Amino acid sequence: MTDAANPSIDLDGRSLRKTVKAVALVVALAITLFAPVGYGLIGYQIESMRATFRAQLSANRLARYIYRSPEMWHYQRVRLREIIELAEAPFKLGRNRILDKDGKVILVEGNSALDSHFLLTRSFPIVVAGEAVGSVEFDVPLDPLLRRIGIFALFSLLLGACTYLAVRILPLRALDRTLRDLDRANATIRERNAELQTQNDALNEREQALRATKASLRHRSDQLVEAQLVGKIGDWSYRLGDSQVHWAPEIYGLLGYDPSFGSSHAAVMSLYVGDGARRVLEAQAEVIRTGQVRTVDVKGRRGDGSIMDCAVTSKAMRDAEGRVIGFHGTIQDISERKRAEEQLEQLAYYDPLTGLANRALFHRQINDVLQRRGRNDTEAALLLLDLDRFKEVNDSLGHAAGDELLAKAAHLISRVLDSSHFLSRLGGDEFAIILTACADRSTAEAIANAVVGALSGAIQLERGEVNVSTSVGIAMIPGDGANVHDLLRNADLALYRAKEDGRGRLQFFEAGMSEVVQHKIALSRDLRRAVNENNGLFVHYQPQVEVLTGRVCGFEALMRWAHPTRGDVEPSEFIPIAESSHLICDLGLWILREAARQAKAWIEAGETPRQISVNVSAAQIWHTDFVGDVMRVLAETGLAPHLLCLELTESLLADHAEGRVRRVLTELNQLG
Repeated sequence: MTDAANPSIDLDGRSLRKTVKAVALVVALAITLFAPVGYGLIGYQIESMRATFRAQLSANRLARYIYRSPEMWHYQRVRLREIIELAEAPFKLGRNRILDKDGKVILVEGNSALDSHFLLTRSFPIVVAGEAVGSVEFDVPLDPLLRRIGIFALFSLLLGACTYLAVRILPLRALDRTLRDLDRANATIRERNAELQTQNDALNEREQALRATKASLRHRSDQLVEAQLVGKIGDWSYRLGDSQVHWAPEIYGLLGYDPSFGSSHAAVMSLYVGDGARRVLEAQAEVIRTGQVRTVDVKGRRGDGSIMDCAVTSKAMRDAEGRVIGFHGTIQDISERKRAEEQLEQLAYYDPLTGLANRALFHRQINDVLQRRGRNDTEAALLLLDLDRFKEVNDSLGHAAGDELLAKAAHLISRVLDSSHFLSRLGGDEFAIILTACADRSTAEAIANAVVGALSGAIQLERGEVNVSTSVGIAMIPGDGANVHDLLRNADLALYRAKEDGRGRLQFFEAGMSEVVQHKIALSRDLRRAVNENNGLFVHYQPQVEVLTGRVCGFEALMRWAHPTRGDVEPSEFIPIAESSHLICDLGLWILREAARQAKAWIEAGETPRQISVNVSAAQIWHTDFVGDVMRVLAETGLAPHLLCLELTESLLADHAEGRVRRVLTELNQLG
């Protein structure tokens, strides 16, 4: 199906020379102008980020200090200076100013008299208990950046001039040589055309002799046609230089075209969809080079406009001297086979619940990204995420609701991604996103924030409305891992940190995270041993006082832990570990029993009966028989039910399983 014509090649040398000069000028101007401008924009962004980070860091530090000393912090300038002062070299050039909420300057720290004509200032509020009590401003001089831009501009100008001379001179010399070679090639082509015409005349004579032979083979051909109809196969042939492609009658029926279609070479090529025509021609070119049979699978358009999959087989047609004079072969309808292959691929590589890629296809894609990165140094990122509190939806509303939530979550995530991003479900409520063209961390952060935003808020299910969120761990490729195992491990560590920091947020992987996780695992193991052996845990009882009378009306039981080697461990450190490892249920039952036993002991010692308050974790409601535990503790200790106060967080009452919480509260109320 190719054309044998060998036209001479004619190029306009003058036009090409003008084009080369124009290209040289454009390249030189681009290097001269865009390089310093890009450098300046990047430098300005870095300085802006540094100033913003310094202002935010100082504001956050001051907020924690002011929270503990809210009254006299305005006058403690020495302490304020110690809090915001940083010794690191990158932060020495700049100036911090602390302002109160009226804008009055309280303290200036750093280079108080910056000798700079251009200053970049970034401000960040000091928020204490939800209220802005002041702000921190950080000034960065831009004069050093401007000097660097000037030096870079001079270098770019010199480089642009050199580039202009190189691009203009060298290609023009090569162009002159190419034009001379083309002139010689055109002369050779004209000689070959004359030879081919002589050979074509000889072939016409041989064709007359072959017609007699075709008559004897007609009977066998009829049998072959019947077999081809069953196999959905048709024959074709094409002589180099002809305008028509010969189609056997079976092809007309196979493709649904009337014989009046004509089957010209151009018309046949136009039937192939996408790059099908190019692939067929490349296969035929390979047949000429190697002499072997080539088959290529392409898509074609039927007469009714529908698309079919077909296999085009090409063989060389030779003359008596063995030279290729054309092609012949078959076209077979393989649409059913392709559909079967697609169904098998769908089952092997896609998740049936969400329609997303599964873990197997994810591994193949991430390996492909790593291989491409090794060739062209492109940067990519891996985002690992799961749904916060997904297990609670499964436990309270059932697995059908959990499956519906996963399908809707997959749809919401897909809406914020474009075609260049790869989304897969690894299993359960765990999803992975591969950003194959990720310029920097800010791009990955923007996409991760979009995903977090898409999964924040209420989602309507058939069995009710649920409030979900997601946490995202990010590992940059290749900086955070050169293989799939390292990338998944580091992204999972970042996801773990995001959940530890409060969920519903994102976190980039950092080198020290592994040590932090190992520390928490060790604490979790020691905490479990402390619960099982009842060693190191104790209760601190905080009095509850009536303001008007000053009388102690009750006590709040607070958990404390004295570690055998680490000393006292803060509740803010071991309580989150207990919640993440489900030890919180055991701790909750332990402190409930200890508080009830102590309250009963005080009464037996002659003290006035007072109410004892115990905090209850949400996990105790979801994962234990909490009402049964309370009944057993009251029976064991003999404490009057009305002296036990159970404190629950208000988030339980706004949860998607409000009915379960209400049922537990009703049963506890019936106990007194």
